[in-house]
Amino acid sequence: MLAIIISKEDVASINISNVLLELYEWKDEGCCYINGNRLLYFIEDEHLYHDNVDREIEEYGFDISTIIFASRHSSKKEMKTLSVHPIGNFGKAKYGGKDGKLVKTNPWLMRNALQLLKEKNNIGYEVSYEATHHGPWLEKPAFFIEVGSTLKEWNNMEACRIIAETIMEMKEENYEVAIGVGGGHYAPRFTDIALKKRIAFGHIASKYVNVDEETIKKMVDATPSCKYIYFHGVKLEGIAEKFGLKIG
Repeated sequence: MLAIIISKEDVASINISNVLLELYEWKDEGCCYINGNRLLYFIEDEHLYHDNVDREIEEYGFDISTIIFASRHSSKKEMKTLSVHPIGNFGKAKYGGKDGKLVKTNPWLMRNALQLLKEKNNIGYEVSYEATHHGPWLEKPAFFIEVGSTLKEWNNMEACRIIAETIMEMKEENYEVAIGVGGGHYAPRFTDIALKKRIAFGHIASKYVNVDEETIKKMVDATPSCKYIYFHGVKLEGIAEKFGLKIG
């Protein structure tokens, strides 16, 4: 079962939940809402700081496979974006999660979500992966799906509808799995590769991360079935061979 996490502190998250509740039929279970293999769960605080939400939901008796955080995205550049990204911290946990810990992701589901966002994007927003960069901490595979980057976009109900429909339609497909190293926060190279090839990215370390062997090990361990490593603007000699990865 896929658990969709809605934060009552997040304008975009609430707007996405309103679309979900309006467009789809849900069974009220008291603690959450159910539609087929989708579970809609509300939290009072911000996503980034709500650790162990997977355990919290499973205490009600539900078996969760992947957690999806429906969220706003903030950026000083104020880009209009529809994005997905894995979660965790390569260094200090400035925005939730744990220091130096990456959360396992679901690269196949995240890649399919990226594709659906691209197909549904009729509003001129940028569609992209983002690099791994914040919490919360949990043990189940998880990723964020976001609309950004200002209050205007968070209240754009067409953007929120695209996110909601993607959440309900996304499914795991048979892609080869990779990690990405280098490039900017919005991972343009890796986004293009994913959309043009049958490649699903898991964790992505931007050029701002000091990547070493330990970092690569963490990325591989938190990216199930990872076989490839792609570089953008950097190259780590011998790193692919050490971890049995093919260079994309």
